[in-house]
Amino acid sequence: MDITKYDPGLDKIAHLSTDRPVNVVLSGGGVKGVAHAAFLEYLELHNIQINAIAGSSAGALVGALYASGLRPKEILTFFKTTPIFRYTWLNPRKAGIFDSARYAEMIKVYVKETFEELSMPLTVTAVNIERGRPVYFNEGALISPLLASCAVPAVFSPVMIDGELYSDGGIMDNFPIAPFFNSNLPTLGSYIFKPTYQTHKQLNSILKVSQHANALLLHAANRHKINMTDATVVFPIGHYNTFDTKRIDLIYQTAREHLRLPQEDADTPLLT
Repeated sequence: MDITKYDPGLDKIAHLSTDRPVNVVLSGGGVKGVAHAAFLEYLELHNIQINAIAGSSAGALVGALYASGLRPKEILTFFKTTPIFRYTWLNPRKAGIFDSARYAEMIKVYVKETFEELSMPLTVTAVNIERGRPVYFNEGALISPLLASCAVPAVFSPVMIDGELYSDGGIMDNFPIAPFFNSNLPTLGSYIFKPTYQTHKQLNSILKVSQHANALLLHAANRHKINMTDATVVFPIGHYNTFDTKRIDLIYQTAREHLRLPQEDADTPLLT
């Protein structure tokens, strides 16, 4: 595993026929998930039609927003204008600093309430932390599985679904290709959590070493899946923090540059 190398995967995507739709896998990665919006913009620009999306954590959120009708630039605006942390939602009695249930009404403004209302099939990955297994939701109510998929342990409380607790999909499957194992269509991936190279001078505290070690652990558990897709874009954004809300524009622009998308002239549109 060499974290200094990046395979953009763009050459493989460029040779795909636009006559066949593709399945899309969107990894988890916190606010770095805004890079998925750039990836979806790339697919649109190259007339690549999407058959279905599978996502975990931030990838599930972007997939739900896109399948609910938001355009890539509107997803960028969502990330920039939607607060991750609302201190009035702190709840010491929950198994997380912030109460995940409090985000439901906010999400409902942008996301359809059921999978069946979406414009394309979507699979949301969450982990049943009682039974210790990933679960792939693709029908019925959408909001609770989506909140569970984004419930980063300790930060956001687990979500109760059918009497059992579910949490962040990234715990056990941060790059969920499994929903497409039986598909005859090409599978493309957008992978946003590859760690960056760190020097010994940068790894100069307990927190920094712990964060980097966790990033390496997560990448090691998922990197083999990259070669199980037809093409995956691995974004060089590991130096950004999972909750680095002040750098959302920079993350998005870095992703667009990596995808070699043309420069933008207009401002980001506002959601209405």
